[in-house]
Amino acid sequence: MLTLTQNHYITHLMDIDFKDSRLAIIETEAAADTRLPVAVIQSARHRLCILRAAPDIETVKAWRSLRLQPCPETTEYLLMLSSRWAMVVTFIEKNSAMTVIVKKLEERLRGAA
Repeated sequence: MLTLTQNHYITHLMDIDFKDSRLAIIETEAAADTRLPVAVIQSARHRLCILRAAPDIETVKAWRSLRLQPCPETTEYLLMLSSRWAMVVTFIEKNSAMTVIVKKLEERLRGAA
């Protein structure tokens, strides 16, 4: 995909795919149907917007504010949405374009204090 912005061509924008179609509604007006906390929905929308603008995975890894954490022994990453919620994603390269697969949103329970 080629996009012209201020006479510069951007050739690599990330696509977002959802493994579960029920998660795709998080970006619509029906997001309340997910029964997720409002702050988690807002954070997820913000993170997805940032991911779409990223040219490659190395740029995403460099943005420390995204709090991207690799999952041990898998190709998945945790994208922290809050102190308790995370989005599980996988990055796939297709013909020099990147696709982010959103696998799930999960609550990360902490141990007893």
